[in-house]
Amino acid sequence: MDNKQIKGYVHSLESFGSVDGPGVRYVIFLSGCAMRCQFCHNPDTWKMKQGELYTADELLKKALRYKGYWGSKGGITVSGGEPLLQMDFLTEFFKKAKAEERGLGTLPRSQASQVSAI
Repeated sequence: MDNKQIKGYVHSLESFGSVDGPGVRYVIFLSGCAMRCQFCHNPDTWKMKQGELYTADELLKKALRYKGYWGSKGGITVSGGEPLLQMDFLTEFFKKAKAEERGLGTLPRSQASQVSAI
């Protein structure tokens, strides 16, 4: 059995976001984007495979330290960069988040397609 965990490149973390989804959010900015949108708010996240490497478990542990601030409407947003470029990591992270905290609000922020919730 292979115990190797998927790792994701994280550009930065915001512990008290208020504009990236409903309520107070823990915002994870993943690295990498090929779209180069003219009015991008985060061009510093465009470089691929840069930033700090995290497993889903490591990142979730960091995020859950702030869950007391989220209330009933807040949660975790994963943005970027383009989070769908790290789809395997994103999927694993959200599955673990939902398993750990039933009813936890999770939100991917993607320019590829605005997904409202997973």
